[in-house]
This record gives sequence, C-alpha cells and structure tokens, in this order.
Amino acid sequence: MHWLHLQPITLSVIKEFLRQYGYWILFIGTLLEGEAVVIIAGALAHAGVLDLPVVIAVSWLGSTINDQVLYQVGSRYGERILDWLPNFLKRHVTRAEGLIRRFGDWVTLLFRFIYGTRTITPILLGVHHYPPRRYLVMNPLAAAVWAGVIAGIGYVLGASLQSLLNGVRQVQIILLLLLFVGALLYWFWHRWNKSKTGS
Repeated sequence: MHWLHLQPITLSVIKEFLRQYGYWILFIGTLLEGEAVVIIAGALAHAGVLDLPVVIAVSWLGSTINDQVLYQVGSRYGERILDWLPNFLKRHVTRAEGLIRRFGDWVTLLFRFIYGTRTITPILLGVHHYPPRRYLVMNPLAAAVWAGVIAGIGYVLGASLQSLLNGVRQVQIILLLLLFVGALLYWFWHRWNKSKTGS
C-alpha cells in the first residue's frame, strides 16, 4: 500500500468514507431497491457515523422520486406494458385493478412494506389510473412513513448489535460495513440473475 501511495484502510478511513459518501450511496440505494440499504444506514446512524434525521430524509426523497417515476411510466405506457405481458400475468393485473379501485389509498401506503411489490405496484397504480393528484399527495406521505419505520428498525438493530458486542464500537462499524457491501453484492447478483432469466 505504501509504494502505491495509497492510504491504509483503517477504521477512521472507512468512517470518513461513509460520512462523505454514505448519503449518496443511500440515495442511489433507495432509487434502486431500498430496504437493506436504509436498515444499514439506520444502524450506522446509531453508531454515530450518519445522522438519523438525514438518513430518513434521504430515504424519503429517493423513495418518493423512484415511485413517482414508476407511476408516470405506468400511466403513460400502461397499455403497451399490458400488451407485452403473457396472458397468465394479465389475469393478475386485472385482479389488481379491482384492488386498486377499492383500496387504492391503502395500497399506496402499504406496498413498500411488502417485499417484491415495490417496483410493480406504482406502475400498476399508473396503469389503472389511480388519480394523479392524489398520488402526488399519497406517495410522499407513504414514503415518509416507510423511511421513518425502516430507518428506525435499522437504528434499533444497531443498538441491539452494540449491546451484544459489549460496546465494541470498532467491530460494530466493521460488521455494518461488511453487511452493507454484502447487501450491495446480493442486489447486483439478484438483478443479474433476473435479467439473465428474463432474456
């Protein structure tokens, strides 16, 4: 490392990196998927590396933008999207239309908490013409609830981890960093497998 003129990777270097870029990583993570990176960010907030209110605000912003864009995609290209779907999926989409018409507000509020529905639900809300102005209000509200709850879970998990480690702060931060890297690798592997299966 010395002959390459690189700074040794120490705990302080890792913490400084996360302080500088952690919010950007969190923002990108919430645009792409969400839960894992927000939980880790919440745990890092408990460790004193990130700030919990900022973690919640960044998570809220990323989630709101992501789902608003997906809603617009569904609203604008809904018919084309439905035409591309195989018949067995079209039947599920038709059933979803009834649920959206009856429970649209609840669907908007709760879908983020159901694993595997985060990407498709805003698109379906757009496809089935959930009122755009109402979604413009409900989406940020739902994102705020989601960001607060998920970041709070991460914060509580960080507290539990700290007590389990008897206050060994360095080990806590290293484990959280490893968990963060593992979550990113899993996400990329999951996306790669999905694109491979889809092709």
